[in-house]
Amino acid sequence: MCHHFRLLNEARQLAKQFKATIADDQLPLPFGDFYPLSQIPVIRLDDSGNREIVPMEWGLLPFWWKPSGRKTSRKAFQRKCFNARGETIHSKPTFRAAFKSRRCLIPATEFMERGHYFYLPDNEPFVFAGLWEHWQGDGEVIESCTIVTTNPNAEIREVGHHRMPVVLIEEVDQASWLDSEVVEREPLNGLLLPSADGTFLFGEKS
Repeated sequence: MCHHFRLLNEARQLAKQFKATIADDQLPLPFGDFYPLSQIPVIRLDDSGNREIVPMEWGLLPFWWKPSGRKTSRKAFQRKCFNARGETIHSKPTFRAAFKSRRCLIPATEFMERGHYFYLPDNEPFVFAGLWEHWQGDGEVIESCTIVTTNPNAEIREVGHHRMPVVLIEEVDQASWLDSEVVEREPLNGLLLPSADGTFLFGEKS
């Protein structure tokens, strides 16, 4: 599954392209190469229903998580939750609350599978479908996210991988994914599919 992606565009370019705002206290936003537990830029709806870009940890930590027994490390939990299978995000306890009310967009320029980078022909940024969470405990607040995955398209299968991120190219699809009035899976089924064959170019990691 997707465990490495790049974002090469500066924050204000992203804000313009994806119709979002960035609070001054959130700048500078991170960019470059990202791996699980990295701080990454995330687009979500604010309390007024407008898009905002904020940094979050990559690796979802549910609001209900508590250390117990040998499972005392939140980061160990998060390392298992940097991806979420699109087929089960509405039902799996780790993800179902976020799916209903905390969906987000995660901008990227390239993502890597099996030693190959995948990118759009014009090198423009795109977004992954994501989920985000707010966790609070012992004086610590963590906002975190995960990338939703699905079956592979032709390009991903060509390099021998069995999953790919859910990529939302069209603005109408991005808006539908963020729509806070949608709380069930059925209206979003059409978004949780592989990208059309031929969407991405790809080349070996240099």
